Amino acid sequence: MKLPGISKPILKALIGPLLLLVLAYAIWRTLDSSQQWPLLKENLHLVFTGANLFPFLLLILLMPVNWLLEAFKWKVALQAILPISIWTAFRATLSGVSFSVLLPNRVGEYLGRVLYLPTDKRATAVAVTMVASMSQLIWTIFFGLLAIIYLYPYLITKLIFPSSFYILMGGILFIILLVLLLLFFRISTVSNRLAFIFNHPRFTSWMKGPAQFHRYQLFRLLVLSLLRYFIFLLQYGAALAAFMILLNPLDWIAGVCFTFLVLSMAPNFAVTELGVRGLVSVWVLGFFTTNKAGILLATCSVWFVNLMIPAAMGALLLIGVQKFWRNAA
Repeated sequence: MKLPGISKPILKALIGPLLLLVLAYAIWRTLDSSQQWPLLKENLHLVFTGANLFPFLLLILLMPVNWLLEAFKWKVALQAILPISIWTAFRATLSGVSFSVLLPNRVGEYLGRVLYLPTDKRATAVAVTMVASMSQLIWTIFFGLLAIIYLYPYLITKLIFPSSFYILMGGILFIILLVLLLLFFRISTVSNRLAFIFNHPRFTSWMKGPAQFHRYQLFRLLVLSLLRYFIFLLQYGAALAAFMILLNPLDWIAGVCFTFLVLSMAPNFAVTELGVRGLVSVWVLGFFTTNKAGILLATCSVWFVNLMIPAAMGALLLIGVQKFWRNAA
């Protein structure tokens, strides 16, 4: 049955909030069933009275390092089509975060960033930014695969899926990783061939940026993405320590890497990302600790510090975008 035209945008607008409610209910049930509410209050008290303040401050201090690395990575990706300063790249990156909270799977990041670029460079910049994002996804899948191998004994004993499911999932991810690596290191050749096949002026212009990548530049993108991945892990480790989740390092690292993998594969809206992140973290790290309240608080803290604070900063910076280009002209 075909939906009336007016109901489609309403339905799209309601999907995010409805999913958030479902996820919030699932998290509430998890905390309520294991009587985690007193522990939740205790964890909050320890952080905000100063007992566990240092790791929480470390989480906050690593946030600008995280986004500076991302900004520098974008600057490196753009150098062949439009050299920009690190300050411009940083502002554009934060503005992209602002847009990402409005659109599913953070596709708004591309829109927010290219506003800082001249109009004739924006389409090419989107394609280049996608290559930079591919370098981050490669590490997410790589470490996610290692996490599956490490967590395999827990996954097959504590969940309903058979062992063959995880073996199949690992095999598929391994193939995806190999394909991504092949595309990434041959992105120039692939872009030129696609431009030749489709032979459309707009598409050819769009492919000009990726076609200019060279091996050294791609290697730099991978190194920067790896450094950023380690910053993510440090932030999670600091947040977990702040809320009294003291685990074997390999346990929490595997759990966090697995969470990153699930988040990268699952379609979600920014409004529901916190719920997905919280549910997966509680589920996986719950293999090693009963302090589910602490896991949830740590996850919420990382989400708020890494997404909401930069989004607010980026929104403020967007006010001066038109003025910036008017003065630069």
